[in-house]
Amino acid sequence: MAPSSTVSNSKIIREIEKEVLPLIRVYKDGTVERLMSSPMVPPSSQDPQTGVSSKDIIISDNPKLSARIFLPKSHTHDNQKLPIFLYFHAGAFCCESPFSSLCHRYLNILASQANVIGVSLDYRLLPHHPLPAAYQDAWNALQWIASHATGNPMNTEPWLLNHADFNKLYIGGDANGANIAHNVLMRAGTETLPGNVKILGALLCCPYFWGSKPIGNEPVEDHENSLAIKVWKFAYPDAEGGVDNPMVNPCGEGAPSLAMLGCSKLLVVVTGADEFRERDLVYYECVKKSGWKGHLEELYEAGDDEKHGFQIFKPHSQNAQNMLKRMASFLL
Repeated sequence: MAPSSTVSNSKIIREIEKEVLPLIRVYKDGTVERLMSSPMVPPSSQDPQTGVSSKDIIISDNPKLSARIFLPKSHTHDNQKLPIFLYFHAGAFCCESPFSSLCHRYLNILASQANVIGVSLDYRLLPHHPLPAAYQDAWNALQWIASHATGNPMNTEPWLLNHADFNKLYIGGDANGANIAHNVLMRAGTETLPGNVKILGALLCCPYFWGSKPIGNEPVEDHENSLAIKVWKFAYPDAEGGVDNPMVNPCGEGAPSLAMLGCSKLLVVVTGADEFRERDLVYYECVKKSGWKGHLEELYEAGDDEKHGFQIFKPHSQNAQNMLKRMASFLL
């Protein structure tokens, strides 16, 4: 049973209002502990390992929305225009940020290897901003990027204006970030972006999908108490249909057709020991059978024994390097 308070010297210090372990703890006094967030790090004029430059930018003031943007050193070569990759970080909608050390290192590597302008979005987090806040933030960021292709003088980010190829706009993310990317794609299938900019491709790495009934090799016992369900209930307590809402169960009964996905090509990455593996395999097959007109890349398996998020925690392992190389080759 979860503790109801923190105790020191037999004295109650703070009462816990809610917790989803091992991710987050919320106290009744309003204090929030994000238990799995890595330390914050500043942007760099030139990362010593990759040569990538980064800086922090404001996307909007209402709601307050910021990002860290990454520019590879290749931008100095012959005025080459670079693809754009709008990235949504992992962290179960409640942990991490573009400014945390793990995410910062990961985007430096991706921007360098893929030779892309990375825009890592600081979408709003739980507990103060339940879903669909992060989904709306992602859509707003996508609109903001696309608006730089319209010649509007209000759009002033020089790295996009001077170096971006708006015909090569990608989105993607890891875990819940890949879930965000999927939901952005569904919206992009029915709504237009400024300048009629299109999403060329999407990279979904170990996406967070779930449902009320176990499938495949998922354990049957205690399924209803799984961390995935606890996260969704915490993230979107008012979601119609609960954990069978199409935003988290896109292949469930009554979900909109995946033929609506608003991009031209799609890469899905899975790992052998990821708890979301079965869902991701079903998602891949559902896209294949949906009648979607885009190009579905061959499913990439990133190691039989690799766990969820391994490439973020140990990006220099051989399996992670192979995976990052495949992701980079997709972002062309």
